[in-house]
Amino acid sequence: MISLFFVLSSIGEVIVYKDFRNQFTRAVTEGFIESIKEKGSQRIPPILILDGKTYVSIFRSGLYFVAVLAEPNLSHLFIIESLGRIAEIIKDYCGTLNVKAIRANLFLVHELLEESLDFGIFQCLDTAQLRPLVHYEPVVVHNIKEEVGFSPDAIFDLGLNFLNQISSNAATKPIAIGAQKQTEQRNEIFIDVIEKLNVTIERDGVVSLAEIHGSVRLKSFLQGSPELKIMLNRDLFVGDTPPELGRKCIVLDECCFHKCVNRELFSKERTLHFKPPVGECVIFTYIIRDKLKNPLPFRMSVECADVESKEVHLTLKLKCNIPNNKRCSLINLAIPFPYDLSSVASNDKTTTTTLSCKRLIHWQVPYMDGGQEKHVVFKIKPLGEWPDHPTSNIGPISVLFESQSYTCSDIHIKRLKVTESRQNYMPYKWARSVTHGDNYIFRV
Repeated sequence: MISLFFVLSSIGEVIVYKDFRNQFTRAVTEGFIESIKEKGSQRIPPILILDGKTYVSIFRSGLYFVAVLAEPNLSHLFIIESLGRIAEIIKDYCGTLNVKAIRANLFLVHELLEESLDFGIFQCLDTAQLRPLVHYEPVVVHNIKEEVGFSPDAIFDLGLNFLNQISSNAATKPIAIGAQKQTEQRNEIFIDVIEKLNVTIERDGVVSLAEIHGSVRLKSFLQGSPELKIMLNRDLFVGDTPPELGRKCIVLDECCFHKCVNRELFSKERTLHFKPPVGECVIFTYIIRDKLKNPLPFRMSVECADVESKEVHLTLKLKCNIPNNKRCSLINLAIPFPYDLSSVASNDKTTTTTLSCKRLIHWQVPYMDGGQEKHVVFKIKPLGEWPDHPTSNIGPISVLFESQSYTCSDIHIKRLKVTESRQNYMPYKWARSVTHGDNYIFRV
């Protein structure tokens, strides 16, 4: 099926290398590494053919998982899906997915590859089925930042009405290996409601595109085979909105369930009823277009003018529209210019302004509370001759951010019930909601 498998860091460093068929030498990785360096900040396409060799890859958590095919006519989609499962298995057994965690658990990763593939043919890609076959103990490495860009904020306790909380690093522990370790492991379950925003706002403030790509993710450390019921909003509908409710309800344009979820119960009670698989998985995904129940997190106004001193003054007013008790963090604005720049300076000393690639300004704001407004003036000087129209063709401006405990759809977990036949079965239940600015664009 595949001849060899390797894992690369984002800078092209080989972290894991596994040859199954001895068809190629280790130099086969160099062609893929050169492609990464040529692309720079751009992503490598998932299917790449170099010197007659077919590379199939995925990008997860800053890492490239790459398979070199033994035969070129294999199903590429199947290989991509299998590589995704391998990345999830490594994350389940190592606790987190990054360069440091894989290096600390290199013997464990090789053991997982040995049990998952035989002579390059995929055998077992299920976390629970691999558990009896794995014997290396994982080395715990806490991850400060997750795959979607989470900051290390708190996860709230569902059993105590959100009065108790722990660090998000608690969810990055590996699953237990061995019968004794499984008995000693704390009975816990972690649930994330994650929403990625795809928004485009025109220069006059009109929202031309507003999409939410959401998911309910689960990481289970529960003993036995309990049944779970995750109760979502009662005013949740799929497809058309009931006329009597209007905009008061939440309407999902598309949704998809994990194979373990009882769909009939969701249609009747808006409840996700299932037996959780071992490790991490996505239980429920959904897409909402245009009909957002809560306001968008950011609004911005832009003014641009050129002055006699051969400078461009770019004025930004960024307002955070979420409730006052919420916060957006890790805010990063990217402002592209059509010509090379020599220097940029701002009047706001509480934020960071950097110039990269000579044509791109990054404005970094640590955090903004709900209702807060930032006002900044950039003084920009071009490199070389002064362009004829210095203020034209600037933008669009993209914003990256994340917000804990706030979602534009207002979808949240109302209750989590764990049913187990054993008495005194008291698991710890933790949850959080995160909004992530995936593609948030302002046209200038």
